[in-house]
Amino acid sequence: MPADALQGNNDDSAGVRRPPADWFVLLERVTAEIAALLGNRRIWRDLHARGAALESEAPGGPATSWLAGLYYRDAALGIRRMVDGDRRTGSFKQLLQKMAEEPKYLAEEWFLHGSTGPHREDLAAAFRETADPQRFGHLNPAVPRADLAALSGRTAGIKCWVDQHITHAQLDPHSTQPPPSDIDAALDLLAALLEKYTFLLRPNGADPAQPEGPGGAEPIRPEGPGAAGD
Repeated sequence: MPADALQGNNDDSAGVRRPPADWFVLLERVTAEIAALLGNRRIWRDLHARGAALESEAPGGPATSWLAGLYYRDAALGIRRMVDGDRRTGSFKQLLQKMAEEPKYLAEEWFLHGSTGPHREDLAAAFRETADPQRFGHLNPAVPRADLAALSGRTAGIKCWVDQHITHAQLDPHSTQPPPSDIDAALDLLAALLEKYTFLLRPNGADPAQPEGPGGAEPIRPEGPGAAGD
């Protein structure tokens, strides 16, 4: 990496190298995307629970089915955006790949900077449990790689369906529309991973949004590489 780029990753006031700025740009982007997806899911679940369809039609009627189709189509597209492999995109996949490629930029020294006493000890233990189980002193690259593998596996069917039926009119599609349970499982995993990497990149809690997640307000701190997903 060029010297000027390295200098840009340093906290000059304290001499502590910090993660690259583009990691935080990607984190903000995926936070906004996932928060929107989870917000849409809350609305859909509320509508479905109350049976609030067009013209007060009972749940299960044509209007409700139409709304369900629109919701799940949009959710599948949003999930597909988060696993886009194009380097020009602001996907979760891009963030995890960058962190796996340059793991030393997420150093325990930076993560703990400014903390003292018992709080520092708690943060250190959480960092090692979540990001550095083998005590490298920085992010273990196996952690984001395993999380990316879990995310890719959980979303493979969704991505294939979107690619063949929504973004392209494939002449010989072999995929079928993913069931609602697959959409929900993918959203739950995205929420869990977002909490995990928000905690690692913003240990003081200065995240730009507070998305709904399966674990509530407390950060999810899985044990070992890739423990956030199956």
